[in-house]
Amino acid sequence: MNLNPAFGIIGILYAVFVIAVFVLALYALVLTIIFLRLRIAELKRAARSEDD
Repeated sequence: MNLNPAFGIIGILYAVFVIAVFVLALYALVLTIIFLRLRIAELKRAARSEDD
């Protein structure tokens, strides 16, 4: 199996790109979970204050 150096560089760049996309997707997921938890807590507080 003969690997061209250019293919190795492209492979490394592709791996870095895939890892960066994965990290950004994970970051977005974590932010969404945090935002939803805060929003649900805020809605619960608003519902409780309406009952009083």
